[in-house]
Amino acid sequence: MAKKICIILIVVIASALLQASDADAFWLWNPKAKTMLNPKYAVKDTPQEQFAWAMRFYKEGDFQRAADEFVRLTDNYKDSKLAPESQYYAGRSYEELGKYYFAFQHYQKTLDDYPYTKRMEEIIKREYNIANIFQSKDSPKLMEMELSVSLDRAIIMYKKIVDNSPFGEYADKSLFNMAECYRRLRKYDDAIEAYERIVNDYPQSELASESKYQLAYARYEASLDPEYDQETTEEALREFRQISRTTAVPAVAEEAEAALKELRSKKADSAVKIAEFYERQKKYQSAIIYYKDVVSKFPGTEVSQEAQAKIDYLKTKVKN
Repeated sequence: MAKKICIILIVVIASALLQASDADAFWLWNPKAKTMLNPKYAVKDTPQEQFAWAMRFYKEGDFQRAADEFVRLTDNYKDSKLAPESQYYAGRSYEELGKYYFAFQHYQKTLDDYPYTKRMEEIIKREYNIANIFQSKDSPKLMEMELSVSLDRAIIMYKKIVDNSPFGEYADKSLFNMAECYRRLRKYDDAIEAYERIVNDYPQSELASESKYQLAYARYEASLDPEYDQETTEEALREFRQISRTTAVPAVAEEAEAALKELRSKKADSAVKIAEFYERQKKYQSAIIYYKDVVSKFPGTEVSQEAQAKIDYLKTKVKN
């Protein structure tokens, strides 16, 4: 009787343990880690076993579990020959999940920790594609200015791509796209610096010529911002004059001329404001000097015509 009861107890305990395991509630004490561990989520005995285990979930389409298991390998066997591949596949898993920033972080970790990886070129290409996703996302605006975590992240990614492979296929493209992100955020100085790097460091790039034009246009955009000084306007004027004289593309020449017209108008307005200041102070001779400057430097414009009218009027004031 006692033997029968003992057998029944063993069966009951075994059944309970199996049910607990199925419910992910089967935990064991790990003296090395000094903690309770669930064998289901414990790292395998060898990196080869762990990689195969993680790859099983990847092939089955369970990408979150696959990512967890690939990371578990790199955490526990970081010096293994399989660690670079495992880190790369963690990125692939997150990319499959549409968690693109996590994917980028794991791809970059592969390059940072394992710069000898055979996946270098593929990873950079994937990072570039992910950065483009963040660049193309619509962003909320406040008072016409974009507030974009996506653009900030795209900039971080493009910078890393250039650092990873400064002479690679995606370096100049990343700089160009980075400049576009900066312009959308109205960080014109940073945009100008990025365009200048393309022109100076990648003169043979297909983007070099376009960057020269966009560089001038970024200066032009900056000149329209009250925070930027007049020197920015002068630089934009010089660059657009050069483009207007040298470009062989009619459409580009027309855009350059249009930008030049608006920049000249902006400069003229600045000179008019100085003249008006002296006029209000009843220093008519000084005001006339500045109005004449407008007429001589900006002939044929509406502003110059108004300035000439002011000169004629102030001359009568001086005589009286």
